[in-house]
Amino acid sequence: MLGIWAAFGRPFFILDSEGPPCGPACGASIFRKVTAGRFAMVVGPDFSTSVNEEHYEEVDRLLKSAFPTDAEARLVRQLRADGDMIFESRKPWDGKIGGYFALSRMSAPEGWACLAPMAVRPEWQGGRLAERNPNMAVGGPKDGMYRGPWRFGSRMLQELAANYEIPLERLPANVPKTIVVLGKPSFYGRYGFSWQRAQKLKSPYPLASTLILRRGDDVPEAELVYPRAFSDL
Repeated sequence: MLGIWAAFGRPFFILDSEGPPCGPACGASIFRKVTAGRFAMVVGPDFSTSVNEEHYEEVDRLLKSAFPTDAEARLVRQLRADGDMIFESRKPWDGKIGGYFALSRMSAPEGWACLAPMAVRPEWQGGRLAERNPNMAVGGPKDGMYRGPWRFGSRMLQELAANYEIPLERLPANVPKTIVVLGKPSFYGRYGFSWQRAQKLKSPYPLASTLILRRGDDVPEAELVYPRAFSDL
């Protein structure tokens, strides 16, 4: 049995003898996207799991090591204290946390969420764990092929985006209608986030760095109001 452990605290689909809840074609399509179509089996970090109180110190250390200041660690602590945290995800490997992201509740529009912060253990960034794979000659022609599946951030974003491929009737009620992220369009655009669809939004942050992930192809018009913790940074 192969479980795809997506966000929001439980698996969204499981590929097994009974077939995934969203149907065989849907499950197979999502699985191919999550694995980037390169391998017949999952290669790389373990499946993502939710963050519990027992993981808080580990997350705090990761955020402080991945960023130049402790601002992101303070943001996460404040989001939890304010009750604005929707979900926290961690991707482990070899007993350590390798990647992390937080989804917090936007004050407006209703049902929207913000993806921030997102972090990868510094020494594992860029798929460097793949260098331990005996099948990869670093710098050789297959370097990118073997390194890709070990990119923690990419894998987490692929899993997150895959949730929006699942039929609406199969999704838990707490899945956000839209996820907003501030970052490089050239990076987040690879994983379903759209810069173009965010250009009619009103935001306290530059629209040049604002992307959204949601179903359909509409261009929503709304004012973004971020959780209070963001204004305290």
